[in-house]
Amino acid sequence: MPSKNENALSESLEFDEDDLMVADLEASLEAELEIQFSDLAFFEDERAKIGNPDNLGEIILGEVWTQFGNQIGLDLTNETLIQAYDRENPEKYNKEVGNAIMKDPNYTKAYAEMKQQHENGTLTDDYTGKKLGVQDKPNLDHVVSRKELYENARRKQSNIDTKDLANREKNLRPTNESLNKSKGAKTNQQYVVERAQREEGLLKQNEAAHRKIDESHEAPVDKRLAHEKADKRLQDKLDADDTLMLKRDKEARKDMNKVIAPAAAKRTVEKAGKDALKMMLVSALFDLLKAVMNGLVRFFKEKDKSFKRFLTEMKASIKYFISHISNFARTGASSAIGTVVSEIFGPIVSTFKKLASFIKQGASSLTEAIHYLNAKENKNKPLSIKIAQVGKIVTAGLAAGGAIVGGEFIEKALLHLPIMTVKIPLLGSIANVTGMFLSSLLAGVIGATVINLIDRYIAKRQQNENMDNQIDKKNEILQTQDKLIGVKIEKMSITKESAGQAMIRNREEAKGIISEAMATIFTEDEDEASNHDRFDTMDADLADLLE
Repeated sequence: MPSKNENALSESLEFDEDDLMVADLEASLEAELEIQFSDLAFFEDERAKIGNPDNLGEIILGEVWTQFGNQIGLDLTNETLIQAYDRENPEKYNKEVGNAIMKDPNYTKAYAEMKQQHENGTLTDDYTGKKLGVQDKPNLDHVVSRKELYENARRKQSNIDTKDLANREKNLRPTNESLNKSKGAKTNQQYVVERAQREEGLLKQNEAAHRKIDESHEAPVDKRLAHEKADKRLQDKLDADDTLMLKRDKEARKDMNKVIAPAAAKRTVEKAGKDALKMMLVSALFDLLKAVMNGLVRFFKEKDKSFKRFLTEMKASIKYFISHISNFARTGASSAIGTVVSEIFGPIVSTFKKLASFIKQGASSLTEAIHYLNAKENKNKPLSIKIAQVGKIVTAGLAAGGAIVGGEFIEKALLHLPIMTVKIPLLGSIANVTGMFLSSLLAGVIGATVINLIDRYIAKRQQNENMDNQIDKKNEILQTQDKLIGVKIEKMSITKESAGQAMIRNREEAKGIISEAMATIFTEDEDEASNHDRFDTMDADLADLLE
């Protein structure tokens, strides 16, 4: 059990509530000051980086690398599904193609069924709504003509054989021979729209036919039969029902679209995935090559060309490459978007060889700009810097567009040289590769020069902003230091006051101990040795108390 003097000593060392509050405040301010000094050091490091932007030569080299890799990737994915079909099937529609479609089992089966209905007297003309009699000659018409389907861009995109569409049930309609021949390869809609003009021409043709019959040397009976046939042919054509013809046309196209749309969508998705993968691989390959070459350049600049140094530079290059993997994913995504857009506007895009590349490049620039503006680290940047950064992205996109046009122009010029027509696997002709490289070089120089000017502007704005941040941070440090000094002074005052109070308490305790000891020193029932022991104990207690 502790003695009274030990309890007194313990109580003298206890902190009151004010002591704890001051101590907490001091610790908090010291931690805040440490953070502020760390922020200031960060701003100073950032200014050092901003103050030494890449020189024009490095920017040009990087931009040329980017453009060349970009051109190779775009060239590998430039061909649309329609263009690929036309390349693989270069023949135009002709009589042989048309006849082959009519030899298809589906057509011959439908034709036989039509003939059977005609013989049974149950066949109806689907364009006039009238029964086809024994004297009528029925034809099985392709509502959407074979020629139109053969040349249809969406059919090519879905890679469906013409006969599989042309000979679908809803596209095969019985009609009279005269109307079928008059319609020819026109669409039903065209035939209906041109009705007034067509009928006027038909009437003139009929009058000419009658005159020819009258002028012939046929017998009167034969002339009468010829006049009746001419009038019958005219009437069969005039009996065409606009509503029925348009209805059959709509039914046939709707039925075909049920087959074309899913097939085209599936092939578009597959192509978008393949194109994205190609663009990602090309971008990754060129980024890796660029990183490795930059590492080699750094290695050769070093005085110490040890194998260890070489490995260090290669590790740095690989680390840089890995840190940019997310960029490849964005490249693939933008390529996929570009492919989908190109295929949606397939018939238009396929007319122009490089239009798909323009669309892909536009999608890439748009994706990059959106990514930059949505990035958390860019949210609080000044509007002027955001605009400038987007300007860099647009400049790179325009440079790529220029490279596409320039590459095609140079390629055409070089194709006049026989050696330039030699094909390189995956990449195309030597003329194509040379055109891509030269156009990328030119576009890279021009684009990099503009980008360098924008970089200088951004660097200047960032330097000014950085200086303002440093000034603000130094002011914060000064304010925090003033607060900390005040707290330390207050802490010293509290410590001094606590020490004084402790000394007073110790004196009072000492007096109590002395009084108690004196009262018992010379008691009658104790001997002198015992008194000496008490003196020694009292002396030790006082020494402990006053330490």
